[in-house]
Amino acid sequence: MRRRGAALGLILSMLLTLSGCLFRSPDDLYRQPEKSPGYEQLNAAIRAVRTGLETEFSTRVEDVTIMAGDNTASIQLQDLDGDGLRESAVTFFRVPGIEKPIKIYIFTQIREEYVVTGVVEGEGSAIYAIDYAQINGEGRKEIAVNWQISTGAYQLGVYTLDDIDLPGEGLSEEEALAAVRAMTRASLMGAERLLTRCSVAGDGSSGCRLLDMDRDTRVEVLVTRMDASGLGNQVEVYGWQDGAMTSLAIAELSAGIASINRIRTNYLAGEYYQPALYVTSTLADGRRAIDVVAYVDGRLTNVALDGSGVSKEVIQGYTEINPTDINRDSVAELPSPYQLPSYGESTSSNFWLIDWGQYDQRGNRNHVLTTYHNMSDGWYLEIAESWRDQITISRNDQVTGRREVVFSHWLGDDREPQPFLSIYRISSSRNADLEEDGWIVLREEENVTYAAKFHTGSWNSGLDEMDLRERFNTIQRSWYNE
Repeated sequence: MRRRGAALGLILSMLLTLSGCLFRSPDDLYRQPEKSPGYEQLNAAIRAVRTGLETEFSTRVEDVTIMAGDNTASIQLQDLDGDGLRESAVTFFRVPGIEKPIKIYIFTQIREEYVVTGVVEGEGSAIYAIDYAQINGEGRKEIAVNWQISTGAYQLGVYTLDDIDLPGEGLSEEEALAAVRAMTRASLMGAERLLTRCSVAGDGSSGCRLLDMDRDTRVEVLVTRMDASGLGNQVEVYGWQDGAMTSLAIAELSAGIASINRIRTNYLAGEYYQPALYVTSTLADGRRAIDVVAYVDGRLTNVALDGSGVSKEVIQGYTEINPTDINRDSVAELPSPYQLPSYGESTSSNFWLIDWGQYDQRGNRNHVLTTYHNMSDGWYLEIAESWRDQITISRNDQVTGRREVVFSHWLGDDREPQPFLSIYRISSSRNADLEEDGWIVLREEENVTYAAKFHTGSWNSGLDEMDLRERFNTIQRSWYNE
């Protein structure tokens, strides 16, 4: 409730500030926007730290690039004490030529002034990703940093600020402010609780994830590693136990991985929404394997692994599709493509349908639905179960500005398929023309219309106009680039 109240107060404050624009003179509207309260104080505190570092080490201090993740800003406002207010500002410096050149400074506002209340230092040329979570169950949130040591080499460090002896109890704000100002960098240093090697995926996703993997209300740290030899690929889970960060469990990934392509968190099917890690990798022979790591019966398990040490979820020949929540039920579905038959000497024979399935908490894979995905045209169609083994697909792009996909009833290798449905992507059109021709408008977007037409006198597909609209969707780019 406190968080909601704080958010509501912030929104009301913003609305009151914005509403002032309605009553300003024209000259006022052309003035530079006013900076938020505390901006100048925070800026001054950051400049003071930068100047102090440059004086101490006799070199120019550089800005640090954060390359990936949800927190990439150069100054990050964070709620580290969990009270619902973003009281801390985190910023990043790099001092060239020294041991542990990257320095993360945490500032907290006391009265009208920002003062340093924590420092984290690390090796590397950049920060790949950074996150904040309550891992030890008390005090301020821990800071998890994926340090980029060099190209292709990364380390995951976890740091706690709870051991910093900040003054405050029994002191006035003025006395506390003076006492914090007097603290040295060494006395403000966060304690390193974990430093271990981790990997980064080819799409830029970090090999570190923070989530309550075993649903015990405490956040765990998941670290994904790929061994250069292709052996020893694993996910290791660390958690707070007996006053320290401890390795809790390890699960093996598929053997023979040549590269990790994508790492995502989601859930397994079931009543309790069990968290799971979905790791998509390329095997040495070019196929893609999808591993699914979760706690099952109290053990960290790769539920997709088969007896050969490789995931049962292997994709060959159609690798553009990734695990995604295709049916929007908050549980990831895994794709299993299969190729459709083609008639005669067709040059357009490379068409696939995709069976989507979910893993549940028992490690069972359950079929959810089947789709045809047209990646080049940006749409997909949910395929009726009655169509299985009954259809084939072809293309017709002979008309300029119109791309047609033809669904046909499959009659066997020796008989020409019978078209029953066409779906079109039209670069520009008038809907009146489409309606006159008996076409069904499925979706309209900027400069693009998606339309369909049932072929008369053909196989009864069991779909009507309403069914077709419900089954048709455009592909959301975020599924593949999130």
